[in-house]
Amino acid sequence: MFPYKNLFAAILLGCLSVPAFAQKELEGDNVTVIKDFDARLLESNKLSVPPSLPPLDTNTQLQNYVVPPRPLTVQYEAPKLRPIGMKAGAKEESYNGFAKAGAGAPKTFWGELGYYFAAKEKFDGKVWFRHHSLDASKNIDNQRFANNDFLLNGNYYINEQIAAEAKVAVSADRFHFYGYPHDSLHEYSRDRTLQKFNLVNVGGRVYNKERNSNDLNFSVAPQFYVLNDYYSNKESGFDLNMSATKWFAEKHALRLAIRTDMTKFHDTLTQRLNNIYLQPSFTFHSDIVKIKVGGNFASNRDVFSIFPDAEIALRVFGDGIQVFAGANGDLRKNTYRSLSEYSPFVQIRETKLKNTRFDNYYAGVKGNLGWLDYSGQVNYSKASDLALFQTQYTSEDITRFHVMYDTVKISNIQGTIKFSPLKDLVLTGTLSQNFIMDPVREFKAWGLPKLEGNFGAVYTALDGKAILKSNLYVADGIWFLDSEGTARRSEVLLDLNVGGSYYFSKNIGAFLDINNILNNRRERWRDYPTVGLNFLAGLTARF
Repeated sequence: MFPYKNLFAAILLGCLSVPAFAQKELEGDNVTVIKDFDARLLESNKLSVPPSLPPLDTNTQLQNYVVPPRPLTVQYEAPKLRPIGMKAGAKEESYNGFAKAGAGAPKTFWGELGYYFAAKEKFDGKVWFRHHSLDASKNIDNQRFANNDFLLNGNYYINEQIAAEAKVAVSADRFHFYGYPHDSLHEYSRDRTLQKFNLVNVGGRVYNKERNSNDLNFSVAPQFYVLNDYYSNKESGFDLNMSATKWFAEKHALRLAIRTDMTKFHDTLTQRLNNIYLQPSFTFHSDIVKIKVGGNFASNRDVFSIFPDAEIALRVFGDGIQVFAGANGDLRKNTYRSLSEYSPFVQIRETKLKNTRFDNYYAGVKGNLGWLDYSGQVNYSKASDLALFQTQYTSEDITRFHVMYDTVKISNIQGTIKFSPLKDLVLTGTLSQNFIMDPVREFKAWGLPKLEGNFGAVYTALDGKAILKSNLYVADGIWFLDSEGTARRSEVLLDLNVGGSYYFSKNIGAFLDINNILNNRRERWRDYPTVGLNFLAGLTARF
């Protein structure tokens, strides 16, 4: 490249020098060109540089690749499944409120009102009131009663899992002791035959509405009541029930319950009846068998009782045929509240409150075939200190009942059935037969029925606007002692009832109930015949 640089430099220099010398005066006016300048490059040899690859590296080397793990997280909404080409069914309209009012003969009044309320998903509750009264004094002197019941219940959902419940129930019931000779010359005024029961029951519960992450359910439920009557008898009770259930594999349950049940009764003296229960159990579930193993440990007045709590159930044919057998037991308290609810004509004075100990063994079969629900069961029990109701004739010739205790053996056969032969027709039936054997002290099981049955039919028509119903109650005679001390038996109960209701608008309807069509006057309690033929009619509303 060096010769080319000199050549261009000489040309450039020559061009610059022409004007420079032209500034000087020439010696002559003529210029003679001897030779044209002809610049040429000499031929040179081209260098050939062929490309070449470097030698291959045939050495083997271990290569390590490090790829950091990065789990891929994709968030998406769950798909909504719905059938294609099918329309959603019509939503059944719901109502929060219900009201019923009616009157009948003999002089009967019925009033009922209920309402359900809620505040989104934080609170729900209900309020309910009922009044039922009857006065058949024109047929039998002082045959009358009046029952009033009120309930307020609410649930508050603290969060997604924990909830609290509160309940207040009040009842005010009026009865009359009309079991006396009505051809007597004695005067039996209303105040002389009156009995009142006033009950206040307050309770609560803290529980988890959904199973928590540990598959654990729990409940703490205290309850308190006070009962007073017209004769200044007073009873109070406190019941605290605490339970917890642990689930394994979402179907096997380990349960533990602790319960304290305390009762205090006062008339001329004060009595206390306090029970403490410890109830553990474990239940195993599979597709064909359910096995429960547990116990009921009860304590009363430093006397400790142990009862089994075991059951095995086998699915022979799915839900259609299931056989089961088990053994259990309990201490059932006989309090003034439980005794007066069974017989409002009871005389509790000089009666000691006791527990009835039940040791029970049972076996049976049950099933659900879709159109048929059924259950049949046989039981064998030993009842120690079973409460019996014996007639007591006072100096005023008013029949009342006092409580005595006896130990008996009881064999029982019972069955229930629910049958739907037609789309809108439902038939139900319940039958129970007791065989009370080997009483230790008494001759008969005074005041207790052996055979009881309840059979019913309900037919729905006109797309649910009309309902027709019928019921038949049956019971055998009940043993009692007459005023001369002779054992006698009451008549059989056959109580046939029919009724119906019809909604002639969206919210307003009417009802009619005709009771005791056969005019059966059987004495469930000696000298206290039941009300004969009676009816009740009125209006209903839903809102």
